[in-house]
Amino acid sequence: MMNLFYFIVFFLTLLTSGSQAAKQPKNPASAYFKICHRSNPDLSNCVRNTIEDLRPKLIKGIPDLEIVSLDPLNIPRLEFNDGNGNFRFKQILTNVTIHGLGNFQLKDIKVDLDSLTIDMVMQTPFMMFTADYNMEGKILLLPLTGKGDCVLNFTDVTTSSNTIIKLVERNGEEFLETEELKWDISVEGCRLQFNNLFGGDKRLGETTNRFLNDNWREAFNTYRYLPEEAFGIVFKDFANKVYQKFPSKELFPE
Repeated sequence: MMNLFYFIVFFLTLLTSGSQAAKQPKNPASAYFKICHRSNPDLSNCVRNTIEDLRPKLIKGIPDLEIVSLDPLNIPRLEFNDGNGNFRFKQILTNVTIHGLGNFQLKDIKVDLDSLTIDMVMQTPFMMFTADYNMEGKILLLPLTGKGDCVLNFTDVTTSSNTIIKLVERNGEEFLETEELKWDISVEGCRLQFNNLFGGDKRLGETTNRFLNDNWREAFNTYRYLPEEAFGIVFKDFANKVYQKFPSKELFPE
């Protein structure tokens, strides 16, 4: 996790779905966020402060860096085919909008430049997903089908992450790149609402939604993919796009 600013940058990361060929920004990195030096004895705290300073910009987005709004965050499509125990679903979500990421609270961060890692614990009071869904699967042994709109709420989301980054050379300069990302996500509450289940059968739809919410912990083990995907976009995919814009020596000067 090369420098504190990988962290910044990955948060700076709520960035666009633009092409791999990154446009050069008009200004140096220091024009967009506070730079933390590698020699800073309190590097982790510097990163924390930088991220907090960035919050308002991240929420609105930074067009010059191709960073879109963090809250709400829009994702065109999410797809998963998974499940365990009593819940097994194949599901496609489109036109996904995520609210709540802008309220993240950074609880802990440790930047280790020797091992090039960053460990972080972040809490988000709530995340709300709205989307169009297309689903088929089973609850217990009963078939489950539906196509319509849905609202998925997760409360008190805790994310513990470990990120490893590496240096890559491009045009004679070194740039950062995320090599590996591991995380664990837990929630204290989960409420799901799927409209138009079973072709609009109101009784079956209400019964199914009630069953899902009465057994939300098990249901979350199936739907945990959704917050994981959202944080994955923040921590890796978009971060790498930002890394392409500034050499590592500019992000993390001595």
